[in-house]
Amino acid sequence: MELTAFLLFFCMMGVVSCTEPNHYSDVCSVPNDYSDIFRMTPADVESGIIEGMLHVKSTGKKTLVGTNDVSAKALERPQMKVEFTYDFDLGRHEVICNDFNEMMKNVSGLKVDCPEDSVPAANVTFYDAVLYANAMSKKHGADTAYEYSSKELDAEKHCVKMKNFKFNPKVDGFRLPTEAEWVFVASAAWSPKNSWNAYNSDNKVHKVCSLIDNATFCDMAGNMLELVNDWYGSFKDTTVANFVGSMDGDALGSCVVKGGSYYSAPTSVNLYNRGDTYPILSSTRGDYIGFRLAYGSIPEATWFLYNGNTVTVPVVPQIESSEIKKLTNSYQAKLVFRNDETGGLVYVNFAKNMGMYLIEDTVNVYHPEISPDGKRVAFCTSIEGSERESVVYVRDLNESGSNLVMLPDEHAAIPRWRVNPNGDTVIVYVSSAGNNKGEQFMQKSTWQVKFANGKFGVPEKLFDGAYHGGVSKDNLFAVSSSPLLRARLSDGKKRDDVIWYNGEQACNASLAKDGTNRTLFLDFGGSAGREFVGSGYGVHERLLVVDSTGQIIQTVVAPAGYTFDHTEWVGGLLKDSASNLVVATLTDANGSHHKVALVNLDNGDVVPLAEGEELWHPSLWIWQNSPNVPKPVVDFDSAGLYFDSDNEEVIGASTGFISEEMGIKMQSFWKNHDKASVFTFGSSMMLNAVIEDSIKSYKTVNMGISLTDIHLHDYLIRHYVLPYAPHVKYLVVELSPGFFYRHISFLSGPVLSTSPGIVYDSKHLLPETKNEIAELSQYQQFPKVLLGQQYIEGTFLLPSLNWGFPNVLADTTGMVFDDPSLQNNLNILKALKKTADSCGVKLIAAIPPRNPKFKDTKAFDPYGPSWDVAHQIIDAVKDMGIVIFDEYKDGHHDYTDAMAFNSSHVSYLGAAQFSARLDALLKSLE
Repeated sequence: MELTAFLLFFCMMGVVSCTEPNHYSDVCSVPNDYSDIFRMTPADVESGIIEGMLHVKSTGKKTLVGTNDVSAKALERPQMKVEFTYDFDLGRHEVICNDFNEMMKNVSGLKVDCPEDSVPAANVTFYDAVLYANAMSKKHGADTAYEYSSKELDAEKHCVKMKNFKFNPKVDGFRLPTEAEWVFVASAAWSPKNSWNAYNSDNKVHKVCSLIDNATFCDMAGNMLELVNDWYGSFKDTTVANFVGSMDGDALGSCVVKGGSYYSAPTSVNLYNRGDTYPILSSTRGDYIGFRLAYGSIPEATWFLYNGNTVTVPVVPQIESSEIKKLTNSYQAKLVFRNDETGGLVYVNFAKNMGMYLIEDTVNVYHPEISPDGKRVAFCTSIEGSERESVVYVRDLNESGSNLVMLPDEHAAIPRWRVNPNGDTVIVYVSSAGNNKGEQFMQKSTWQVKFANGKFGVPEKLFDGAYHGGVSKDNLFAVSSSPLLRARLSDGKKRDDVIWYNGEQACNASLAKDGTNRTLFLDFGGSAGREFVGSGYGVHERLLVVDSTGQIIQTVVAPAGYTFDHTEWVGGLLKDSASNLVVATLTDANGSHHKVALVNLDNGDVVPLAEGEELWHPSLWIWQNSPNVPKPVVDFDSAGLYFDSDNEEVIGASTGFISEEMGIKMQSFWKNHDKASVFTFGSSMMLNAVIEDSIKSYKTVNMGISLTDIHLHDYLIRHYVLPYAPHVKYLVVELSPGFFYRHISFLSGPVLSTSPGIVYDSKHLLPETKNEIAELSQYQQFPKVLLGQQYIEGTFLLPSLNWGFPNVLADTTGMVFDDPSLQNNLNILKALKKTADSCGVKLIAAIPPRNPKFKDTKAFDPYGPSWDVAHQIIDAVKDMGIVIFDEYKDGHHDYTDAMAFNSSHVSYLGAAQFSARLDALLKSLE
């Protein structure tokens, strides 16, 4: 069976929540706290200029997104007010199939299947919708609202990836509606029961506006689940103007979808719903997912960052972690810079989740620099060239900027980290960052202060002169700039303070961190620079490097249309190959600090890292092994990194969450491997059914991972649990007969082969390396969206709905007992039983409960096989001597509707019963 069929089932089952068509009403259609003053009225709609669209007079109006219902998904809470200062146009109905295909044949060559011309275009990705919107803008002579540098199409011409994707809300063109716009319009006549839904659609899509056509908007509650413009971001209990969603989304690129589809039960569809059972990624497509278009600019749009803070000017990453790896030979990179619009610190974690955070507080941030270990950032409250008082702070480098600590010195500016020869981590700073041209420069001084355990030590004066460009570890060399390039040269006895570069204008000096005493700086097109280059150039058009004697040895030209500013050597534990990397801002012709870029002095390449407005004082940290530091036992890049978002397209763009779940489970394994005695494995049916803390007899680790099968379970047991879990007594493996027909290449192989941590462990995991690998695994962060889409907050448990409908997705006629894949997988289980026996470990096969109404169908469950073949498979497992823990009982179980989430998954109530009974079984086996 195709993977898309599995996903379709999960998504379909997630929204079907009633078993009888007459058991619904409009009571639950609109949230109880949805006030009439937040709904659109008929007076707010008038005819649009563009055919097929209506004009919405939203200026001065408000709407509500999200809900305060505690049973809702985490990313649907809390309820937030959104106000509009603009009007917009919106399509009366979803884009129809015929229009979509006519437009796209000259855009990407994509053609989607059309049962008939006037049904909504389905089976499209978010990026397909973007391409269509841009094409519509061009057709009508408007600017395009979406930008990207390149696109990636799959074999069927669907767009699955866009590099440097950016939405420009200021553009007056076609686009997807924002979530707030969609909710405002849908609120006018919200009635899920009067839609094409699971009870009247015959499980198929219908023509647009064919159920109710009242000359306004059609099909917002049903027919098609609709993509909107927003990426996922958490709501806040506040009022936000012109809300456009999350600026950076998450590592999976999870999109917001609204309404219901022809698969949905009316009682499961709410205005506040934002997604499906599993994440809808920007590359996901399904035959129940479509879109409608909006038109118009959004002035002063408000975005949410990854940590929920708001910005009105977006900052967009321009590079992926895989590209960081190619450029720096390291996956782990962190970037900070000042957002001059707010005065706050922006933090980008390229290493783990590409999260972008604006750390909001009352402290004004200048010249931030990341600590050598990448865990903290130091900054000051004044700028180079200023005489005003300044204070130095240090804070943790995380999404909230926790543990802010102030150095109690009102004359501390431009902090720079270093590790002294004695091993102390210190911050070097100056008493003033003011002009260094006159005699007053030597009246200022350079200091250092130890920083350990989150606290400052006692400051120590190093020497006179405010050398804020950097000081060598032996204190014998130091540099300063603004407006002169000055150097302090010493042999330990004699000191010289010299002025380099002919006494011409220089600024942004930064001393190399590799001990070469090279200094990079910027100039004003000085004579020495022109002589070295051989031609004239403008202010800051070139980055210059001098050696330890002040002689120019290198220069790099800025990209056309830009100049450099705020140049700094890249920090961290560096290899020789990384010692020639520089980070800088790029300033456009209008003087805006438009980009942060990585400059490679070896080849002159200038690669943008982030784009926005007024991005100042960047500091880039890269974790690499230093030739001066003892080499660690393991590779800090790959060890413990079990989830890599850049490999999603390899395993299937729509299922990147599977590798993320594996990363979470491997993190849990290493956290508990030396304590646990029970390990449970399976697909999401086991993932959602086992509550670890409810197993009282033994410490238990639930290793369930959605959609996975015996191939992945066998690998993890053989390579991790049996060798490295010293107290393991029981292995509980899911027995779902339909999943035993799968080949390793279907899912398990790609998931394993694209995990950097798994690949690394296959060659390097040994008793002597396991502790370091276990420790490194705890550092990985995971996108919040995974745990917020469907699960009860902080768990993998599901809310209580019901068993829904017993839909059969498999062709059971081809699922025979002598199938080669089935027999191979039974042999894998048999061999695993033999290995477990040899280790003194008991193997248990668990059958989680499914919809009891499958007993009235020809199939064991949605994935088959027939009942006769399923019993043959179960009997074969029994004959291996494996204990069977059967909570399905051929549909004759006692798991009620309240204990179910959908046809294949129990709710948290069902999980409590399943776990208690598993616990009882384990006790009985003692």
